[in-house]
Amino acid sequence: MQKNTNVVSEHREKLAWQILTIAPVLKKRLFRPDFEQGANQLPLSYAQVLATLNIEQSMTVTEISERFDIAKPNITPLIDRMIDAGYVKRVRNSTDRRVVHIVILEKGREKVEEMVESLKGAIHGWSSEITDEDMARVTDAIDVLSSILAKGE
Repeated sequence: MQKNTNVVSEHREKLAWQILTIAPVLKKRLFRPDFEQGANQLPLSYAQVLATLNIEQSMTVTEISERFDIAKPNITPLIDRMIDAGYVKRVRNSTDRRVVHIVILEKGREKVEEMVESLKGAIHGWSSEITDEDMARVTDAIDVLSSILAKGE
């Protein structure tokens, strides 16, 4: 299938501007200072790793590093902090002791639920100003965006 390079270029330009303008809005509306400094008390990068572990159950340090594009030496303190907080634990692979899995614990799952509740509160704040139809459109748009971007992984 032949792509019109001018159209593709225009879409890239528009997308670049959309990303630059939506990022601060998302941060302001969803990841307010109280998300990181309030009940959650976790930097956003930690929260994202913990939420992913909640879905995946277990990941190796390499998988976490690759998923979040964080250098392995920087993953260690992140994991250590979550271990110290009781959110995750390290488990050695029974067949290859060199491989270490990071496994989410019940306290970690509870922390993810707290984060979800915090986000729901933030969403409630701005979603009360929009119609149910617009809320459905936002949800659908994020589903489409997630699906398309996942193809590149």
